[in-house]
Amino acid sequence: MNERQRAELAVNAQREIWRRETIEGNFKSYCLYWDAPFFTERMSVLDILSDAFQYVYDSYKSGKRVRVAISTPPRAGKSYISSLFISFMLGHFPTESVMRNTCTSELHMKFTKDLGKILSSRKWKECFGNISLSVNNAKQVSLETAKQISYFGAGVGGTIIGFGASMLAMTDDVFNKMEDALSGVKNESIKSWDESAMGSRLEGNCCRVDIGTRWTKDDMIGSNLDKYDRIISIPALDENGKSFCDAVHTSEYYINLRDNEVSKLTWNAEYMQQPIDIEGQLFKSDELQYSDLMPSRFESNIAVCDTADTGTDYLSSPMVKKVENLYYLYDVVFTQLNMELSAPMIEGAYIENKVQLARFESNNGGKIFARDIEKKIPSCAFYWKQTTSNKETRILTDSFWIKKHVVFRYPYDKDKHPYGYKAGSDYAVFMNQLTSYIKGKKDQHDDAADSVSMLRRLIFELGYEERKPDPKEEWPSIEIKAEQIIL
Repeated sequence: MNERQRAELAVNAQREIWRRETIEGNFKSYCLYWDAPFFTERMSVLDILSDAFQYVYDSYKSGKRVRVAISTPPRAGKSYISSLFISFMLGHFPTESVMRNTCTSELHMKFTKDLGKILSSRKWKECFGNISLSVNNAKQVSLETAKQISYFGAGVGGTIIGFGASMLAMTDDVFNKMEDALSGVKNESIKSWDESAMGSRLEGNCCRVDIGTRWTKDDMIGSNLDKYDRIISIPALDENGKSFCDAVHTSEYYINLRDNEVSKLTWNAEYMQQPIDIEGQLFKSDELQYSDLMPSRFESNIAVCDTADTGTDYLSSPMVKKVENLYYLYDVVFTQLNMELSAPMIEGAYIENKVQLARFESNNGGKIFARDIEKKIPSCAFYWKQTTSNKETRILTDSFWIKKHVVFRYPYDKDKHPYGYKAGSDYAVFMNQLTSYIKGKKDQHDDAADSVSMLRRLIFELGYEERKPDPKEEWPSIEIKAEQIIL
């Protein structure tokens, strides 16, 4: 027997040891049996994560219901190991069910496809027997032994109908991007969904695992710290500046990333698991005013339009109805489409909503844009003016008035707020951006905040409120007939 043959025998012998230990209920051995090259390189990560998942397995097996939170830097393999853990649990408890929810329906479908491949594989059957799949589609997977369905879920905020999770409920990154995490409205919406749609699906001693970046102290994990039995948090660099896993990235890579590539906010939250305390958040969702129904009787119906500066900016045109000293923001056009495509959207919204007066910022072609729309809506008075003042200062100055006098729509909730704005709508994107605006933060999207500030200036210049000094004459008084404003 040559050296190569002896090496192959040793590898096969080790795989057989891992297989037998998997059957006995050892999750770390299952990971190594499944993908030894990947996990051997990431042994430091595997030791920590497999121990956490083993705790969940042992607890469920003993009839104990536990909850675990896991946060790691990007590319640590947490979603991969999570899929393996689900297949491990289904292998040991093939009649039970698992629910897994992710930030988007597309990601949920990818994870479902990945799990279907695992459960159909020869490797899995070598450990858990020749159990066939009775269901294997884009949203669900089920073993033929299942009482109802083996695996189901949705994108966060989506509908979960008809099934309960009897063994394991998992979330895997509930935020799609940092802007969503910093949005107070989005954050509250996710927590509400977690308590209702997801929480209502847990049955018996179903265990819970929440995986994801700790963006803010008030996120879903942060709001439930006292409910977790274990919290696993792995920073990219330890206290000595050493990488948590060289196979993912070296210490030098992370140091350069920290010092030269990403913001301090991103580094602390996404890489070091140090959630942000958003003291600089200017428009916190719980400081804004909301209403379920927009007024049918009102004194005036006006709008502003802030055109986009660059390809990544948004055109923002909030529309409000005045009722005494409150301004109900009932609709908004909020889009990154170019002017040619966004003009019909503005035109349609103003006509449908019967907007009486609209002011456009004339910077960046706004004047020509406004004139083109004006020709098609003779019932609406159009005005435009160039803005030269410091945008951030203006937003900060106007923020108190906005929180006191502007009334926003609630996000949609079938039971609590059936008339609220729907996820994915212009209004939803607008509110997410508004509530994620951070004082003093550079290179952030400020189109929503800027347009609401414009709205406040227009309201003052119309004489609805006490006039504000305007030495640069950016917002001159508008001569307008009463019949154009009062219904």
